[in-house]
Amino acid sequence: MRPSLLCLLFSTLLSLAAEPARRPNVLFIIVDDLTTTLSCYGDKVAHTPNMDALAARGVRFEHAYTQFALCNPSRCSFLTGCYPERTQVYDLSTSLRVGLPEVVTLPQAFKNAGYLSGRIGKVFHVPDPKTKLDIELTTPLNLDNIILRESKLAQESEGDLSDPVRTKGRKDVTYNKPYGPSNHPDKDFTDYEIATRAINSLDAWKDKTFFLAVGFIRPHTPYVAPKIFFDQVDRKQITLTPFYQEGGENLSLVPKAALRPNNNVFSLKQANAVESIDAHQAYVASAAWADSQVGRVLNKLKELHLDENTIVILTGDHGYQLGEHGLWAKQTLFEGSCHVPLIVAAPGIKPAVCKGLVEQVDIYPTLTGLAGLETPKSVQGTSLQSLLLDPSGKGKPVVFSTMISTHTKFMGHSVSTDRFRYIEWDEGRAGYQLYDHESDPDELHNLAGKPIQVDRLKRMQTRLAAHLKSVTAENPKPAGDTVK
Repeated sequence: MRPSLLCLLFSTLLSLAAEPARRPNVLFIIVDDLTTTLSCYGDKVAHTPNMDALAARGVRFEHAYTQFALCNPSRCSFLTGCYPERTQVYDLSTSLRVGLPEVVTLPQAFKNAGYLSGRIGKVFHVPDPKTKLDIELTTPLNLDNIILRESKLAQESEGDLSDPVRTKGRKDVTYNKPYGPSNHPDKDFTDYEIATRAINSLDAWKDKTFFLAVGFIRPHTPYVAPKIFFDQVDRKQITLTPFYQEGGENLSLVPKAALRPNNNVFSLKQANAVESIDAHQAYVASAAWADSQVGRVLNKLKELHLDENTIVILTGDHGYQLGEHGLWAKQTLFEGSCHVPLIVAAPGIKPAVCKGLVEQVDIYPTLTGLAGLETPKSVQGTSLQSLLLDPSGKGKPVVFSTMISTHTKFMGHSVSTDRFRYIEWDEGRAGYQLYDHESDPDELHNLAGKPIQVDRLKRMQTRLAAHLKSVTAENPKPAGDTVK
């Protein structure tokens, strides 16, 4: 080979060696009101093959928790990496910019790093004017509302008149049972349109480096889905919660603040046992419908061979009560509302299940860390990279959730270890709760008043006080690369 060609080859190899590896894409999937009713989490009634397949090629976090079981506060928390006490967002209308006017949100962090960045469907609950992205496509919510009304008319025509309607003071109709199957084709539903927009975006960006957040709506009420998803649910597999079983549930030791009277479902009249089965079926059906649309997006990712260099993360914005303690809603501090699915699949990450405690506030530093970006100092979460590499490692010693009682307006906080959950309302003035998940996973027996638990309560209170002091400080703790 001539010297000139050797020099050319050598210089080309040096150039290739110096060229940095292409940064990974990010696909962040958020499923509204999705609790751990997934087959991969052991739910016997669920039909979630696409989320299960994602879990089978990634790390499924067995014990992940939201910081606030309500859409806006939760999303503000994990999209900033800050606890609610730092964001100061506790309701559905407050902008994260009120408490954090200059914070860099998660999509912003990737856009600032040179990524094409976009959001489709429900990502932020309250639109953030400072998060200007390359793609911003909203949610056509009216589609499913029309389908619900038609479903109710169909029920009435078949003689079902048992669903009272409240219209006073509202532009939309409120049903006591906001669920029902539909014969509409897939394309008529909200989540089908969201998935289509995501698919088109992936097509447009297939040759670029991107961060794309996609927010699906179901299983948020109304629980509407194509009839086939209702038909595939085996109602005989649905177990009545203790509240609906013979003899009911003793709630006398539960503080008033803990039991919201205004459910998202059955808001006008409490359900009976049969109606609780109906509602559970409808929730599972609408979750299965959302799963089918998640599958469309993931299939497109694979079709374009983008799955080979894309971090995929899937979670719900919080959990949901499905009849536990008679509740059909979020906005509680019970396990059902706070426990969330969290699945991470990424290049170089081996499939596994992690049983350590983690929080949604950890999502932000995990994604920036995996992508090799600098994590803003404002972020209070802790990167889960060490657990992704070694899922058998220890998670956090405790995790925290916050809530404002819907009817008493008392502030509540929960502290969970790998065995116990402690809850206090109004700094204890409005009541305490303590549950041993080893012997009482359904949280039926409040141990807070037991003399034998006095020391445990004090330890939990000390941990909570230290946490609140830390996260409300002017200089919040920086994110780390390991979970302590």
